[in-house]
Amino acid sequence: KRESLEAVLPIAKHYGCAVVGLTLDEGGIPPTAEERFAIAERIVAAAEAAGIPRQDVLIDCLVMAASTNQSEVVEILRAITLVKERLGVRTVLGVSNVSFGLPLREVVNATFLSAAFSAGLDMPILNPLSQRYREVVDSWRVLCGQDTGAARYIEGYAGKTIAAQPVQAQAPSAAAQSASDGEAGSLRHCVISGRKSAASEAVERMLDEGATAMAVIDEHLIPALDEVGARFEKGTFFLPQLMASAEAAKAGFDVIRRRSAGTAVADKGSVAVATVKGDIHDIGKNIVRMLLENYGYTVYDLGRDVDPQAVLDCVKEHGIKLVGLSALMTTTVRGMEETIALLREQAPDVKVFVGGAVLTPEYAQMVGADYYAKDAAEGARICAEVLG
Repeated sequence: KRESLEAVLPIAKHYGCAVVGLTLDEGGIPPTAEERFAIAERIVAAAEAAGIPRQDVLIDCLVMAASTNQSEVVEILRAITLVKERLGVRTVLGVSNVSFGLPLREVVNATFLSAAFSAGLDMPILNPLSQRYREVVDSWRVLCGQDTGAARYIEGYAGKTIAAQPVQAQAPSAAAQSASDGEAGSLRHCVISGRKSAASEAVERMLDEGATAMAVIDEHLIPALDEVGARFEKGTFFLPQLMASAEAAKAGFDVIRRRSAGTAVADKGSVAVATVKGDIHDIGKNIVRMLLENYGYTVYDLGRDVDPQAVLDCVKEHGIKLVGLSALMTTTVRGMEETIALLREQAPDVKVFVGGAVLTPEYAQMVGADYYAKDAAEGARICAEVLG
C-alpha cells in the first residue's frame, strides 16, 4: 500500500536499514507472476526514490498454499525469476506456507525449496534445524557453484549414508476406503470423494424419484459432510479433500435450491464472517464460509480488511447471532480484539468465534472471543452448538 511505503521507507533510510517488500497491495495478493512483478517494481522504484540503494531491497513474492491455490505455485516461481532478471534485487520466501493442509509437509517444502532456488530464490525462511532442508541447501550450493569443489558438502557428508527405511503397513486399499464411503454413485460417495458433477446428478435422481429436499439434505448431504469433517479432524483427510467435498456438496445444494425455487427450504440461521481490519488473508475464512453454507446456514461474507463498524452494521441489519473472525498475522489480532470489544458494547448477545494461524485457545480468550475454531470443521460444530 502507498501509505505503508510512505511510512516505512523514510525510517529505513534514516537508520540505514534494508527493507523487505511484499508483493501485495490494496487488492490483496495477485494471482499472476506479472502482477506480482509489477508490485515489486513499484516497491523498488519507491525505495530508490527514498534514497535506499537497490542492494538493500529484498522482495518477497509471497508463497500461497498448494492445497488451496495450486495453480499459483508455478506463478510464484515465475515471479521470482522476473524479479531477479528484471530488477536484480534479492528475493526471500516463507517456504513452508506452500505445504499448508497437506501430509508430509517437509517433503513438499523441500521439493518447493529446490524449485525456488532454481527460479532465483536467495533467502528462504525455513526451519534451520531440519536436516532435510539443510541437505537441500548444501546440495544446491554444490550444483550452482557456490560451494567450490564441493568442499563443504564433502566435509559435511563424506561417509554418511541414507538408511533404508522398513516397509510400513499399507493404508487401506482404495476399494476398502470406497466401501466405507458408501455405494459407488450414491450421494454420500460423491460428496466424500469430491465429485461435483456426480453429486449434482445424484441429487437430481433422488428428487426425481420422490425424495423431498429436506430428506436429501438431512439424510444424505449433512451426514456426508459430517463424515468428511470427522476424517479431517482425525488427520485422515486433508485440506484439498475437505474443499473438494465441500464443492461437491455445494453442487448438490445448488440443485436443491434451483428445484425448490418458490418453496421454502429450512434456513438454519445466519452467520457473519470476516477477516479483520488490516489483514488481507482470506483463504481460511473462505473455506469456513463454503462449509457453513453447505450445512444450511446463511453466511454474510464481509470479505477481508474489514472495519469493526462494518461487522457491527451487518449484525444489526440482519439480526445475526454468531460472528466468525479470522486473522493470520499477530499484527492484526488487535483488529480482532477491537471488533469483539465493539460487539460486546453494542450487540452483547452476539457470540463470536475466532480462528487463524496465529490464534490459540488461550489467545482467543484473551481477545474476548466465545469460541476458538482451529479449522473449518470446528467452525461448523460451533455453529451447530450456537444456532442449531
